[in-house]
Amino acid sequence: MKIGLRIKVIFKFFGEENMNIRIFLMAFILFIFVVPNKSYSETIGVISLHPKWSMPTKHEGYWKEIGKLHIFKKKFQNKCGRGPWRCSGDKTIVGHKANDLRLVDFTLHKGGVLVESPHCAWSKLRKYDLAVDEALKQCVLPRIERLKRRGAKKIVVLGKSLGANMAIRAGVIFDGLSGIVAMAPGHVPGGEFMSSNFAGSVSKAKEAVSYDKGGDILELQDINQGVHKTLSIKASAYLSFFSPEGKAVMIKNTAKLPPELPFLWIVGSSDIITEKGIGPKIFAKAPKNPKSKYIEVQGGHGDVGENGSEKIIEWLKGL
Repeated sequence: MKIGLRIKVIFKFFGEENMNIRIFLMAFILFIFVVPNKSYSETIGVISLHPKWSMPTKHEGYWKEIGKLHIFKKKFQNKCGRGPWRCSGDKTIVGHKANDLRLVDFTLHKGGVLVESPHCAWSKLRKYDLAVDEALKQCVLPRIERLKRRGAKKIVVLGKSLGANMAIRAGVIFDGLSGIVAMAPGHVPGGEFMSSNFAGSVSKAKEAVSYDKGGDILELQDINQGVHKTLSIKASAYLSFFSPEGKAVMIKNTAKLPPELPFLWIVGSSDIITEKGIGPKIFAKAPKNPKSKYIEVQGGHGDVGENGSEKIIEWLKGL
C-alpha cells in the first residue's frame, strides 16, 4: 500500500474533523516512512590502508574537498570499466583492478559505511618515505578527523597485507578507535622468510644508525609476492619497517592492543601465514575481547577481498 493511500485510510478512521490527531498522525507517518532510518553502517567510518607497493582507491568526495574533482573525473571516473580501472556501482569510488582491497571498499560503501582510503608511505610511489609511526600519523589522523566531519560515530582502521600490519599498529598508538580489521595480514620482521631475505639490509641500516646516520639514503632490499626491489630509503625508516626490533612486528603490536578494542583477523585458509601457523599465534596474543574474531575464508592471500568482504560487513554490524 502506498504512503498516500495509507494516510487517507488512517485519516478516515480517526475522522478528518480532529485537526490535532491529523497533525500528529502526519508527523508520525513522515518519521516512519519518509525520514531514512539510520542503520549501523551510517555511523561507522572505516579507514582502509592499502598493501605495500599498491595505491589507495580514489574517492570522489575527497577529491572534491581538495579542489581536484575535475582531475578525478578525467583520470579515473570517466575510465570506469576501461583499462585497469574498476568502479563502485555509483562510480564515486575508483580502484585499480590489481588492488583487491577495492572490492572491500566497494562493498563497505554499498553497505552505507563511510570509507576513507589514504595514500600512505608504503605505496609504490612513496616507497617508505616515513618511519612507521610518522607514516601512520600522516595518513590516518587526518582521515579520522574527516570521518568525524562526515558523521562517523565509530571509527575502524582496516588494512590489507602490510596495510593490515599497519592497522594493528594504529590500534596501539591511536586512542578512540572502535575496531581493527587485519585482512590477509603480511610482513613479519624476524620471521624465517624476512630474516633470510633482509638480514643484510637490516644490518647495513643498523650500522648507519649506530653512527648517527639514520637519515642517510641507502640502497636496501624489499620483496613483495616474490618480486624483489631495491629501495633508496633512509636507514631509520627502513629499520622501523623491517627490523625485528622495529615498529612493524605484528606479534608485539597485537599484544599491546587495548583490551577494549575489538580485533578482526580475516585471512585465506591457504595463505602462507595461515599454513605455517603464524597467523593463529599472532592473533592469540591479542587481549581477550568478546567481539574479537579470527576468520579463515577460502583461498590465498589475494582472495580475501572477494571471499571475505561480506564477513567484514557482518563483523562491523556487531560493533
